[in-house]
Amino acid sequence: MSMSRLRSSAPPLEDEYLLPEILLLLPPQPSSLPRASLVCRRWLSVVSDPDFGKRFRKHHQKPPLLGFFRGYSVSTEHHFTPVLDSPDCIPAARFSVPNNNDEHWNFLGCRHGLAILLNMWLREVMVWDPITGLQHRVASPRGLMFDPDIHWVYWQAEVICADAQQGHAHGNCFSGPLKLVLIWVIGFTKAFACLYESASGLWGDIVSMDSTDFMLCIRPGILVGNALCWVLSSGKVIVFDLQTQLLDMIEKPVDSHINTDSYGLVQPLRTHDNRLGLAYLSDLTIQLWERKSNCNGVVTWVSLQKNIQLEELFPNRMFTHLKTIITLGYDEDTNVIVLSTVGGVFMLQLDSMKIKRIYKGAGICYDNFHPYKNFYTAGRGVGLELGQSGKVNT
Repeated sequence: MSMSRLRSSAPPLEDEYLLPEILLLLPPQPSSLPRASLVCRRWLSVVSDPDFGKRFRKHHQKPPLLGFFRGYSVSTEHHFTPVLDSPDCIPAARFSVPNNNDEHWNFLGCRHGLAILLNMWLREVMVWDPITGLQHRVASPRGLMFDPDIHWVYWQAEVICADAQQGHAHGNCFSGPLKLVLIWVIGFTKAFACLYESASGLWGDIVSMDSTDFMLCIRPGILVGNALCWVLSSGKVIVFDLQTQLLDMIEKPVDSHINTDSYGLVQPLRTHDNRLGLAYLSDLTIQLWERKSNCNGVVTWVSLQKNIQLEELFPNRMFTHLKTIITLGYDEDTNVIVLSTVGGVFMLQLDSMKIKRIYKGAGICYDNFHPYKNFYTAGRGVGLELGQSGKVNT
């Protein structure tokens, strides 16, 4: 530390060294930095500095949950549903999903501030940055076998930031190393998966797995440790190890009573110990399990003995006429699960048990809700490197 800094007698908010440190403590909400920039030109100069933006992300590490991208097909008006309250609420029109009349993209998920879309007709996977509009398109792996006219092919794809630098904070990952995983199920009995790494620009080998039971309707995946996990309607979980690039199947809990076709009733979770968990909806109750090692070192499902009674959490008389509820999505970082009811769509924070309506609608919604988290500043001129829109093809 310089002697001039040690001898500074200016008030903290006027000290050129202390002011940036103080502003770093502002909450990472969209309105924080723009509101601070209105105080004076000096504050505007600090929060507009790209280096400050990098430090801000690194200090907070975890970006806020801005909202959910709703739906499956872009051609059916894919929407962004904001979840923050004013003044942090982001207009739904701010994140416009790439689309034109000649292309048909399926929106499959978000992670680390990026979204992933699939076009089966063009045989391309797209990584899209909702804030900058940047696109990175990747041709599907060679040897990929599918027929767009076969309706019993289920697809999912995941994007993962592969930046392993110490202190890296997700939220500006588009220009860094990425991993993409494509998984598809054909004929209900055979699953395939393949890993793409942007560092090499290559897809790995296509791996496969057979099942004697029907693999019906694969749901969006979650990241647990070094593995991606997708749940089937039967309650079984398909696991892809990012290191070994192998597929495996985990049976459902033996005491779960999960039906063969429990679409929308089963959701994989990531527990606080970074283990695989499972939530099952039954009669307005969420039953929870976690994968743990027993005394013999065998990993198995263990009931958490923590049933969540949903009727006690929702508004009064919500289920007077129709006691139907399904899961639409899950955010592995904030442990928020999305639930659809006849009274709208709600997000439930499983730790605090706080519940919030995020979408008003008449009747049950069946769209997937993909959580989107990122550092975002409302307004131009003050930002965390919002960048320019563009497209990159590979």
